[in-house]
This record gives sequence, structure tokens and C-alpha cells, in this order.
Amino acid sequence: MNPIHNTGKQMADKADQALTQMGGVLQKAAGQLHVSDMQADLTRLIRKYPTHVLLAGLSLGFLTGAVLTRR
Repeated sequence: MNPIHNTGKQMADKADQALTQMGGVLQKAAGQLHVSDMQADLTRLIRKYPTHVLLAGLSLGFLTGAVLTRR
């Protein structure tokens, strides 16, 4: 396997772990709000468009860092 494939797989695995943990926290906090449906939708979205979600997250992180360093 090439290094890019390995890195991509590792990133996908970490994202899946983080999503699982985040889903557990949201489910506890939401109570009666049916967050499980939103979690399932979010999971489907991330699995359908992993590159887009990763790029959006990186962009958001970059913009947040840029704003915070200007202060």
C-alpha cells in the first residue's frame, strides 16, 4: 500500500472514532430531541462525502486560527 492510502485510511478511522464518541455525547445530552436521527444523517453525510467534510473541517480550522491570531 502506498503512504497516501495508509494516511487516508488512518484519517478515516480516526474520524469514525471521533464521530462515534461525539454521537454518544450528543445522544446523552439531547434526551427527547431525537438527536439519533440527526446523528444518523450526519454519519451518512460524512461517509458519503468524506473528502468534502475533511476539507470543510480544515478550512474552518484555518479560518478560526486566522481570526484568533489577529487579536
